[in-house]
Amino acid sequence: MAVGTVSTRILTDIANAIRFQAGVDTTYKPSEMAAAIMALDGSYARNYQPQDYMELETGVLPESVFEDIADAIRYQNGEDTLYKPGEMAAAILALVWDVGIKARAVLTTHGVLEFNYLDGRQCTSGGFPVDAWEIAAGGYASAGARPYDSIKLDVKKVVIHSSWTQVGMTNANYLFNSFQSMTEVEGFEHMSGITSATQMFSSCPMLETIYATSFDNSGLSGSFMFNGCNRLVGGTDGFVPSTTSGASVCKIGSGGVLTDPSNDMRTWFRAFYYADGEAVLTASATPEEGRELRASGRICATAKYVGLGFTPWDGTVGPTHRQYLSHATFAADMAIYAELNFRYLFYSCYNLLSVSGLGNLSGVKSMQFMFASTGVEVLDFRGFDPSSLTDLYYCFSSCSSLVTIYADASWALPTSGITGSQCFYSCSSLVGGNGTAWASNKTAYTYFRIDTAANPGYLTAA
Repeated sequence: MAVGTVSTRILTDIANAIRFQAGVDTTYKPSEMAAAIMALDGSYARNYQPQDYMELETGVLPESVFEDIADAIRYQNGEDTLYKPGEMAAAILALVWDVGIKARAVLTTHGVLEFNYLDGRQCTSGGFPVDAWEIAAGGYASAGARPYDSIKLDVKKVVIHSSWTQVGMTNANYLFNSFQSMTEVEGFEHMSGITSATQMFSSCPMLETIYATSFDNSGLSGSFMFNGCNRLVGGTDGFVPSTTSGASVCKIGSGGVLTDPSNDMRTWFRAFYYADGEAVLTASATPEEGRELRASGRICATAKYVGLGFTPWDGTVGPTHRQYLSHATFAADMAIYAELNFRYLFYSCYNLLSVSGLGNLSGVKSMQFMFASTGVEVLDFRGFDPSSLTDLYYCFSSCSSLVTIYADASWALPTSGITGSQCFYSCSSLVGGNGTAWASNKTAYTYFRIDTAANPGYLTAA
């Protein structure tokens, strides 16, 4: 017996729903679909591949095919609903096997790991659940003890739902340890109440932001809580945690790593690292058309970075190794930034031979280790306004090839509020415009001035 004319799009929707629930890329004949539905058990295989609609628009099938599919759906959901063919795909997608109110970590199709305490496997942050794990309220003694440890490299973002406050978790040790692709955490205020956070975010090198509308860190302890979070920047004053930073910096405000989403003071620029060895730093979010891009990323303009690990050329192996950076350009649009910190920007890029566009910059505060251990021979600061500089610590240290630094004749450092010991440490080839040669007892930032007979320095007026 036939059921009449049926669009093949309906069959494709049913097959895609089965593939989604199973996490597979299997193709199914209509007669195989009921058995595939009966076999679903919630153990998602994480290899979901949807199929496109077929060119054939219509066809005729025995009534038993859809009767069997409907029976299989009712078997899985325990209901007695009657389904039209066009309703079956939605009914399959609605199937759940993880029921009841539990503390869960739910992986979504968007690469989000959502922590919630809801009835059944569900997510509120968008997409569909593809896997879920029940979370022990008592926490974990190691990263490997976490039930979701196998997908730690797949997580791009963590969302902590408001329902999480009902879990009463106090031990957050290792909770997000080694989430190496994660860039953002949302809803951290719902973690308030934790008292232990050892290595909670350790080895999260891509993490830039932890959003929280509030957070009380009183009573919280946690060694190496942010170890390896080289890109993490607090939203108030650009604070960046060090390797040994503990729970005391887990706060909103000055010296804290958390960001209030309604009061985010950070600004960002882009760094595009091209295959020809040039890095372009720009306000634009789009790379130059027609150029092969080796790597790219955004850098916080106000961040007080404490070491390497935040630029696209910080790799130690492969094509992003900093040894391949040969030229850097500050684009004209960098002039829009009122405040810039360049700590460690080109540090140890020992084949960096030239830098252009320094005259496009204003509002620069820190240049700590900015050019240290590079291969530059000439730097041109003409057009650069030095009046906002506060930190020149080891700025040009170990630039043994640096011979000349050009600047405007009007160049003048601030008269107060600036530091910078060993600014010119081991700059053995450097000579000022009036002939002042570098000396090991003349390495302080004060020599970052135009070289004259009355005031020796290492700059050349041009």
